[in-house]
Amino acid sequence: MVIAAFGFGLLYSVPLGSLGQIMLNRAVDKGFWQAFPIAIIGATADFFLCETFLMGTVSIGALNPWLKIILQLTGLIFLFYIGIKELILPLFIGRKGKTTTSHKDRLTRKLKLNGKTILENVFLVGIYYLSNPTYIAFWITFSALINQKFISHHSLFHYTLFSVIFSFGSLMCQYISILFVRKIGKSGVKIGVFKYTSITLYSVTIIYFFYLVAHSM
Repeated sequence: MVIAAFGFGLLYSVPLGSLGQIMLNRAVDKGFWQAFPIAIIGATADFFLCETFLMGTVSIGALNPWLKIILQLTGLIFLFYIGIKELILPLFIGRKGKTTTSHKDRLTRKLKLNGKTILENVFLVGIYYLSNPTYIAFWITFSALINQKFISHHSLFHYTLFSVIFSFGSLMCQYISILFVRKIGKSGVKIGVFKYTSITLYSVTIIYFFYLVAHSM
């Protein structure tokens, strides 16, 4: 169970979606501590999602379908705005003259991690989880699989243990990903490839989410 929980956490949180791309771009542009709090908050959310669905305490029909659609669309519009602001616009705005101070900026921004920044990241992660139309279907299927195949004793302790290890695997995956792109960020040759790949993954995710929400109307 321990290995399965950690492995699922690693695979589940590979940062290929819109939130992952925002996090990785912040790691490259603003520094490690502007990105890692997103990973911590996301892993915490993963723990609560995993625990809740494993225990079967989610009432799917409790939320009005139209209210759910409105919330998802609002969240997607916000994520779209953040993506335009942090991923796309910087490619069209000249950065000449900033290369000599970029390293200093990243160092100083590490010191600016305060309560306001953490609250902004909590809001960002919350909006992403709220707007993601795939989560409910995924967690219903995933929790049923876990309960059937990997948890032999169905108790609060075992559900919590699985959820803790799962969220730790999620955090480790994102931590490694942040360190990896930070190394890429030090290479002027590879950074352009990373940026365009990141925008592509972000765009595909957002378009797919918009399609799913529109299809559910």
